Amino acid sequence: MTKHILVATDGSDKAREAVAMAANIAKALGARLTILHVILHGLRAEEASRLAEPEHLVRCVSAVTMPQLERVPSSMGEFFRASQGDIGEMVSVLGDRIAEDAADIARRIGVSSVETRVEPGVYAETILKVAEDVGADMIVVGSRGLGRLRGMLVGSVSQKIIQHAHCSVMVVR
Repeated sequence: MTKHILVATDGSDKAREAVAMAANIAKALGARLTILHVILHGLRAEEASRLAEPEHLVRCVSAVTMPQLERVPSSMGEFFRASQGDIGEMVSVLGDRIAEDAADIARRIGVSSVETRVEPGVYAETILKVAEDVGADMIVVGSRGLGRLRGMLVGSVSQKIIQHAHCSVMVVR
């Protein structure tokens, strides 16, 4: 019986689908749900920009990290160019916002026990470690098309999780 589900999110559309799937399963089974966002060590501004494409994330992050701005940036790229501050702080605030947005989705679906975690690290390894730490008996992740050659060379996060997890894994396509 599944009692604790871990779902990883990067804020993308596919990750939001994974959050909704995990939340629906958690609600149906009465399971606890932990939502995880992993901040990659050495994340570059371009990568953070890709994670924060939705306009509301730009508004939330800029309001926290640059409250002195007269005009809210229209994109994360513009946000990073306008910032004089620490990119690490901005990425941390972004991670918190992504995790909280996912938790809001889960609560609206009706999950009674939702917690969030934002952890630094390498995606697959951190997801596997947190799954063990919280005692998850299921991990839910979104799939991402890397392209055939890149996928063969690098391997996808979901593939690494499937190969090394000590619990059930659901990949949402």
